[in-house]
Amino acid sequence: MVHVKKLRKAAAFLLIAVTLVLAGFMPKAAAAGVTSAAGLVSTSSGALNVRSSAGTSGAILTKLYAGTYVTLITKTGSWWYVEYAPSAYGYVSADYIKYVYGTYAVQVAASSGNLNVRSGAGTSYGVIGTIPSGRTVLVLSESGGWDRVLYNGTATGYVSTSYLKSLMAWPAPASHKINQYFSSAHNGVDIGSSVHGVAGDSVTAAMAGKVVYAGTLDGYGYVVYINSYYNGQPIQTRYAHLMSAPLVSAGAYVGVGQRIGYMGNTGESTGAHLHFEVRLRNSSADCIANADSTPVNPLNYVK
Repeated sequence: MVHVKKLRKAAAFLLIAVTLVLAGFMPKAAAAGVTSAAGLVSTSSGALNVRSSAGTSGAILTKLYAGTYVTLITKTGSWWYVEYAPSAYGYVSADYIKYVYGTYAVQVAASSGNLNVRSGAGTSYGVIGTIPSGRTVLVLSESGGWDRVLYNGTATGYVSTSYLKSLMAWPAPASHKINQYFSSAHNGVDIGSSVHGVAGDSVTAAMAGKVVYAGTLDGYGYVVYINSYYNGQPIQTRYAHLMSAPLVSAGAYVGVGQRIGYMGNTGESTGAHLHFEVRLRNSSADCIANADSTPVNPLNYVK
């Protein structure tokens, strides 16, 4: 009997050890954030499997049907790590996901309690859910003071724009050092390299949007212009003094956090840094000329 008890105890410890080891290989859950995006399931027939790992060997957790919006967290090779239900995560094949350009992350900023989600754009429509203040959601479309949003992984509904705060990601992940601030004589902020004087830090898109210029321009050196929308306002972000030719081309759509180039010292520059601008566009056009937009302090926008 004692021998049996010892065996059972040893088996229990082994099970715990295996569980802990396997847990080390499981990805950490990550709710929607500023770099998240919306995807649309685009299977030609049947449903898309959501798996426990990035590959067909992963266990099937659930299925998503064609036409379903899903929250995209990160991409690993040809697989997207997604939130498919509230606080539920898994992997889907990128081959069956259509990336939805033009969507952007916002934060719920309800003055108290939760924000009501309605079935249509207006208070006359029924409440179909609620979202806690501080939660990040993705705006799919805008309509007269109401936004259609993607929340809780795959749920969609309408919320009042008044209670949403747009988010903009920091464009230089390796460094938060500011060498020069925005002023009437300086249209942006200069972000220093992580190692003083050394070029090569990644420069990433602060918001999802359309590249309207990528190349060289006078004092900017190598530069990228990206058009986006911030709380419904047409904006443009500029990334100047890149080390070499941009990694993106005019006409391309980029996701927030996507690498677009490397920090450098081209153009009128006295050291390796990123000159980052946020500009309010006068219209929904490309607005490449300086006269077509107004520079504002980027630190009032970036997260």
